[in-house]
Amino acid sequence: MNKKKINTLLIGLGKIGCGYDYSEYFEVDKPSSSSKIISHARATSVHPRFNLIAGIDKDIKASKLFSSKYKKPSFDCIENFRSNSNIKIDLVIIAVFPKNQPKIVEDVISQLNPKILLLEKPLAISLEETKKIKNLCATKPDLIVFVNYVRRYLPLVNKWRNKIISGEIGGFITGNIIYGKGLLTNGSHFINLAEYWLGKFKYEKTFKNELKYQEFDREASFILKTKENNSLLNILSIGGYKLRAGELDLWFEKGRLCWLNNGNSLHFWPRLSSKSTLEYYDSLSQDPEVYFTEITKCQYYVLDSINNYYGNKESPVPCSLDDCFETMQLMNYALKSEIKNGPK
Repeated sequence: MNKKKINTLLIGLGKIGCGYDYSEYFEVDKPSSSSKIISHARATSVHPRFNLIAGIDKDIKASKLFSSKYKKPSFDCIENFRSNSNIKIDLVIIAVFPKNQPKIVEDVISQLNPKILLLEKPLAISLEETKKIKNLCATKPDLIVFVNYVRRYLPLVNKWRNKIISGEIGGFITGNIIYGKGLLTNGSHFINLAEYWLGKFKYEKTFKNELKYQEFDREASFILKTKENNSLLNILSIGGYKLRAGELDLWFEKGRLCWLNNGNSLHFWPRLSSKSTLEYYDSLSQDPEVYFTEITKCQYYVLDSINNYYGNKESPVPCSLDDCFETMQLMNYALKSEIKNGPK
């Protein structure tokens, strides 16, 4: 493996860029020193294989906070960074508002030409803008794009993916996603995770499409079907009650798997065979098996995946640009629907 550190530039110094774990203590190159690793600045600082070069943000206050905490220079634009640094950037992390992301991606590709991009989700405010990003990245065939749907990068999530794909817990029967605070902004996390675990979906029907969230997002409730066997996945919004939620509840032939209340653990209730000759239906275990996800260290695992790919091009990209585009297509059908069946 190439031992040279991966030079990283961070564009966007807001909550996910720098703020979420700002008050937590840390030591450079020591991931165990930080109780939380949920911002990009923290992850690139504590991961020993990455070298955080600088940050970029037009917000003066955000830039000052970043430089004060991480002892790295900050700039208000790519041009000013380039005029003050001749360091070759390997990885650019873009953590800006989705409406600004296509233009930033264009500028990064043309002016910095990095080897890898890590993009925040949603990629853009519409499917059309997402296509722009895909087309921009396609102009650089050697460019690798990771998308920050963080759950896909967690070791526990990948262990359960292997269990599902292998058939260890039986076939998928049905499930529900409950979310609030915008379909693109929040609900998309769990649709994307369901795709990772269960494979490709097709859009079936929208039965609620209302309530704007921010200027580009909405609260929609709709139905998806697995392409493999037409099993239903219901997507249900409770954002109309001003509730934020993120929950994935999946039923398999051999048990029930849940990510409850956007929490720090997965729960699995195994199926128990009925011991009574008079009972024709099995039950689930009353108490679940509980598995901790380590989501409070999620950005470290994202960088770990990038590092693995950087050292071995055969290493998988847990969430690629194509993966994210498929998620965006499903949501686009739901958001554009006039409460009727859409494209299959």
